[in-house]
Amino acid sequence: MASNSSDSSANGNGAINVEDSHFGHEMLRVIVATHSNENVIISPLQLEALLTLLYLGSDGSTAEELHRVLQLKRFASNAKMANHYATELQLSTDIAADTHMQLCSELLLSEQIEIGDEFRKIAQKYFHTTMVQRDLGNIAKLRAQLDEDLAKVAKGYSWHISDSLLSTVTMPEAASAAVVLAAVHFQNKWFLPFSAYRTGLYDFQLSADETPPANGQQQLTSTTVTVPMLFDDDMFVKFAEFRELDARAIELPYEHDDELSMLVVLPNRSDGLPALEKQLQSLELNTLAERMQMESVQVLLPKFKIDFECSLLRVLEQLGITTIFSKASNFKNMLRDNCTVPLTIADILHKVCIEVNESGSEGANSVVYKPIVISNSIDSRKKFFRADHPFYFAIRSREATHFVGHITKF
Repeated sequence: MASNSSDSSANGNGAINVEDSHFGHEMLRVIVATHSNENVIISPLQLEALLTLLYLGSDGSTAEELHRVLQLKRFASNAKMANHYATELQLSTDIAADTHMQLCSELLLSEQIEIGDEFRKIAQKYFHTTMVQRDLGNIAKLRAQLDEDLAKVAKGYSWHISDSLLSTVTMPEAASAAVVLAAVHFQNKWFLPFSAYRTGLYDFQLSADETPPANGQQQLTSTTVTVPMLFDDDMFVKFAEFRELDARAIELPYEHDDELSMLVVLPNRSDGLPALEKQLQSLELNTLAERMQMESVQVLLPKFKIDFECSLLRVLEQLGITTIFSKASNFKNMLRDNCTVPLTIADILHKVCIEVNESGSEGANSVVYKPIVISNSIDSRKKFFRADHPFYFAIRSREATHFVGHITKF
């Protein structure tokens, strides 16, 4: 185990109450900068768990860097840290529940790398991660194998790793390379489902920076697209107006789960998402949630599906995690004692799939939608949440942020 913690064992007594880190928002910030024209979603829980596992297998300056950037001082010991991720991941992946994640977390190793038995057990038990020997030099063969791995956990959902994503991987040396795969498909059911009969068409306003230039000049006006919207004229949910953020928020709970919910934060201005996300980087989502009250709210939320994937090599380097990708990496606590081949992480590949519809993300029937008509007169006493322009969302519990992302276009 990593040597810079007072407790190197992975034993404990269940869940702990630990403050969530800002690492997920930092990752989102960097990813958005390079994927500005895409709807984005990442899983801070899965990524932090995988990076924490690498920390437990590292030593020296490699461990120190991961400990600092991941803010692992939040945990009193390695045991509490391991149990935190074991508890959160188990709750999310429980196939007996209606709300769960289908995880595929793998450390893909060249055939010369030998992983210690104890580390393999810890990776599987506490971090839902498997160690797999692969021919990393054969991209076509690797993609086929990864598709097989995804199919094993997909439970009826068809998903694949694209050639374009794998083409970003540059192996430093085949004999010492490893690739981390972090893929997750989220399925859920709302505690308060929307009525499919009330779903209709409504205009979604794109930000000005999404508008194609005309005659070489950027248009200052926004454009709209008509999209299917979930609609409830009187939904009893948590709601708040945050004046300091110039935004409003609702929290939609999931079924059969005491805490997991989707927090949707909508800037009041159609072009206000970048400023909102910048402010959210330094805020605790728990603090925002505690300020929300149960209200009767008119809710308008677009149906959407995101299948997002990216390489995290450059993202993590910008956030200060560089050593694991270099020849200076030290993973002595991961390898067998007799393994003389050093280990370097070539890349971390992330893929997230989610669909939001009337029931949550379970399959919904295709229907012909009619336009939603909302009265222009606004009752000042009535709370309303009309997500008809770019917005931020997070799927979270009090203990962890499972997903975070934004919708900017259709």
